[in-house]
Amino acid sequence: MKLRWMIGLCAALLSCAPCFAEGMDKLGLDDPGANLPQRLVEASLNQDVPASDPRVARTKEQLAQVMKATGETEQAVAAACMRNARYIFDVSHQRVSALEVLEALAKYAPPGKPMNDTTQRYFNLRAKEKLGHAEALKALAAGR
Repeated sequence: MKLRWMIGLCAALLSCAPCFAEGMDKLGLDDPGANLPQRLVEASLNQDVPASDPRVARTKEQLAQVMKATGETEQAVAAACMRNARYIFDVSHQRVSALEVLEALAKYAPPGKPMNDTTQRYFNLRAKEKLGHAEALKALAAGR
């Protein structure tokens, strides 16, 4: 059963990789001059927001936390959040925002560990167990 689920997940991830890369390009996440916190907020809300929006400042803080904990670049963290939000939707049809994934990483990514450890746990809670964001954060806090 697990093997069948993993094969299905791999197929889903591979099938959306080209369209996701195209989406990243459209969002400007690959632009070195892009305001990534602003772009993440805009993508998550599906609307334009000014750079002065408090959600952009909060997102910038969370990106910095994750970068410090994982050693990843801002672009890598932003891309991972977008990618994982998309994967959860593809598998479970739950609307998950990149900001939710980022919040999980900012709160629960252990220092010195790859961010994939935390995003995989979050993915399992949201996609496999069908938990909402708040419930998934509680589960992560409990060590699940």
